[in-house]
Amino acid sequence: MHAAHERAEISYQRARAIARAYGLTAQDIVFLKSKFWALHADPICSMDGAAATLLTTQFNLVAGTLAPFAFQRPELEPLLQQVLDFEVSAHFLLTEIGHDLDSPNLQTTATLLSSGEFDLHTPSPQAAKWTSPTYPVGCLPRVGIVIAQLIIAGENFGVRPFVVALGDGRKMCSGVQLRSVPARNGAPNADHSMISFTNVRLPFQALLGTLDMPRNLRHNFLSVIWRVGVGSLTSSNLAIAAFRASVYAAGRYSLRRKVVADNGKLKPVMAFRPQQIPVMHALAQAAVLGAFGGLAARQFINPRVDSRVKHGVAATLKTIMTLHCQDSLHVLARRCNSQGLFEYNQILEAQLEMRGTALAEGDVLALCIRLASELLTGRYELPSPSDPSSFLARHEAGLFDEARAVIIQLDADKTSTSCEPFNRLVLPLCQPLIEAIGHRMAYEAAVRANVDSDLIALYVAGALKHDPSWYVEHLGITRRQIAEMEDRALGVAVPRVEGLLEGMGMRKYCTTPIVSDEAWEGFIEGLEVFEGDAAVSVIPGTHQAAASESPFSRL
Repeated sequence: MHAAHERAEISYQRARAIARAYGLTAQDIVFLKSKFWALHADPICSMDGAAATLLTTQFNLVAGTLAPFAFQRPELEPLLQQVLDFEVSAHFLLTEIGHDLDSPNLQTTATLLSSGEFDLHTPSPQAAKWTSPTYPVGCLPRVGIVIAQLIIAGENFGVRPFVVALGDGRKMCSGVQLRSVPARNGAPNADHSMISFTNVRLPFQALLGTLDMPRNLRHNFLSVIWRVGVGSLTSSNLAIAAFRASVYAAGRYSLRRKVVADNGKLKPVMAFRPQQIPVMHALAQAAVLGAFGGLAARQFINPRVDSRVKHGVAATLKTIMTLHCQDSLHVLARRCNSQGLFEYNQILEAQLEMRGTALAEGDVLALCIRLASELLTGRYELPSPSDPSSFLARHEAGLFDEARAVIIQLDADKTSTSCEPFNRLVLPLCQPLIEAIGHRMAYEAAVRANVDSDLIALYVAGALKHDPSWYVEHLGITRRQIAEMEDRALGVAVPRVEGLLEGMGMRKYCTTPIVSDEAWEGFIEGLEVFEGDAAVSVIPGTHQAAASESPFSRL
C-alpha cells in the first residue's frame, strides 16, 4: 500500500473510533442536539485534521442530508444506520473542478430514463467532483451523496441529491472513475480525489426528493445543500479546537525554551514582550472564539431565530475564526524558531489545515460578500449590540455607515449604468465589515459566557490593533493609547499564563514534543540513528578521532 494511503487509512480508523464512542443517532444529527455539537467541539479532533474532516462529512453532510428522507422511506433506513455506525465511509460530492464557487451551475447530470432509472454522467473533465479520499484501500465500502442536475425529457429540473455506491473498499464500482490527487501541503493524511461518472445507471430509489419542477431553482439548490450551512458552523468549531491545541503548544514551548539573559542567567523566552504579545493574543482569541462558537450553536438550534440570521451568525463566526487562526498561527510558528518549521510542532499542520477550512462549506470571502450585501440592503439583521457604546460596536456601526454612504452615492450617480462601480467600491468593504461584526459578537459572547476578564481586555486591545486607523480617525484614540491599552492587559495576564494555558484543558491532546523537556527527550530517543567508524582525512596529514563517549549518549 502507498504510504499516503496508509496514513489516510489511519485517519479513517481514528474517525471510526471517535464516531462509535459518540454513538450519534439520526435525531441527534437532524435536530442538532447537544451530542452533535459536542462531537464537533471535542478537542480530540485536534489531533488529526483528516479524521475530523471525515467525521463532519459523514455525520453532518451525508447523514444530515439522508436522514430526513429515511424518516419517510424505510428502504433508506439500513443505509442510514450503516452511515451512523461508520460501517461505510460516506462522502458528499457537491463541488466540481470547474465550479468551486459556482455550485448552482454544476454540470454533473442525472437523466431520467424511460425505464425509471437515472443515468448519472460527468459530461466534461471540469465536472469531476472533488472529494476526500475514496480510493479502494482498506475494507470500508464507499458511498456518496452526489449532487447533480436532474434532467427530464431534455429539461433541467434543478439539482437533486442522489445516493451512489462508489466502491466496495477494494475496487471502484462500474462506471465510477477515481483519480487520486497528491496530498495538500501540511495535510498528509487528507489526500483528495477527483471522481467522475460514465453513464452510471442508478435505480429510481437513489433519488432523494421529488421529480417536481421547483418554483425557484435557487431556493431549491439551497434546500438541497442545507447541511452545508450547518457545516460552516461545525467546521469552525473543529478549527477552534485545533487552534487551542496550537496555542497550548506555543505557550508551553515559550515557557520551556530558555536563553541567556544579560545577567548571564537562563531566562524563558516568554519573559520577553515580543514573545508574550502573539502568544497571549492567541490565548485570548482561543478563549473568546470558544464562547462565540458555543453561542452560535445555541442560536442555530433556536426555532425562534430566522434561518437567514442563523446562517449569517455562522458565516460571521467562520470569518472571524479564519482571521484569528490564520494570523496568529503564522506568528506562533515563527515564535517557535526552527521548531516552527516542522509539522510535529502541531502548529504548522493546523495553519495549513486552516487554508482548507477557509474554503470548506463556503469560501470566507464569498460568504462575506453575500452576507454584507444582504445586510446592507436590509434583507435582515444580525443580533444588535448589547452595548452600542463599546469600542467594537462603534467600529461595526462606523463601517456600516461608510459602506452605506458609498452605496447611496452610487445610487445618486446617474452615470452609473452597470454594477462595475459596486464591484470596485463596495465589494472590497464586505470582508472588513463582517470581521468588525465578528469582533463585536465574539467579544459579547465572551462577556456573556464569563470568559476570564483579563483575556477579554486583551482581546479588545487586539481588535483595536486590527484597524487602528479607524479608531484614530473616528474616536480620537491615538496609536500610543492603543499600545498602552494592550500593555495594561498584558501586564495582568502574563503573570497568569501557566494557569491560563492549563485552563484550556488541552494538555492530553497536545502531542508535540516541544512542550516539555521530557517529551523532547523521548522524541530524540525515537529518531533513527546513524553511526559508524569511517575514517576520512579532510586536511592532508591530519586525522580526527571520536571521544570515548558520544555527547548524545547523555541525552
